Amino acid sequence: MNDNCGKASMEFRDQLEAAAALFVLLGRIFHGIPDRSLFAELVEQQVFEDIPYVAGNDAQNAQRRLLAWARSCDVGFSEKDYHDLRAEYTRLFVGTKRVLAPPWESVYFNKERMVFQHQTFEVRAMYAKHGLEVDLISREPDDHLAYELMFLGHLLARGVGFFEQGESGKMRETLVDAVSFTVCHPLSWVPQWRDTVHRHSSNDFYCGYAALVEVALRQVEDDLSSLLLP
Repeated sequence: MNDNCGKASMEFRDQLEAAAALFVLLGRIFHGIPDRSLFAELVEQQVFEDIPYVAGNDAQNAQRRLLAWARSCDVGFSEKDYHDLRAEYTRLFVGTKRVLAPPWESVYFNKERMVFQHQTFEVRAMYAKHGLEVDLISREPDDHLAYELMFLGHLLARGVGFFEQGESGKMRETLVDAVSFTVCHPLSWVPQWRDTVHRHSSNDFYCGYAALVEVALRQVEDDLSSLLLP
């Protein structure tokens, strides 16, 4: 391997690692009722000042919304900051009579807005293929956005591991699953979900978050599809 090839290979590894870290973080952020300690860390460590992996105008627009939210928070992420964020999460994604922006894939493919449809079992089968299952304590369907994002992060991290071990066949197989999962599952409904969030909310955090999720999914689809073309 010459120096140029070696450099390109390391850039590829670093790109995969950055994508994996971003998707895991996006999943953690949206996993259940907002975790106050996690959001305090996002604000105090200025995480949104430098978002890894994504680039382009749409990514910058998402970042601007997230930075506007972070800079509006009090030093130390106050009780009011947390209350406001949690209230908006509940209003959008939990609801009382009707969930405004459902975070489950199945809902977007049936008029009755039902969960636990065939999409749920398709993603469950993909999780099982890679040795994972949803935490039953959470009582969320397998096709919840947080799980889909964390699973994609898991696949990308596995790809990094196989790359470092020189297992090119296993790496390719894992990344093929990653791009297939991205296209067939989150990207099949996240654009509609993002539009719904923007329609029902002016909250900088959740509007920026929804936009960033879509940008990241589109970028990983483009990157992996180009890489894996025969």
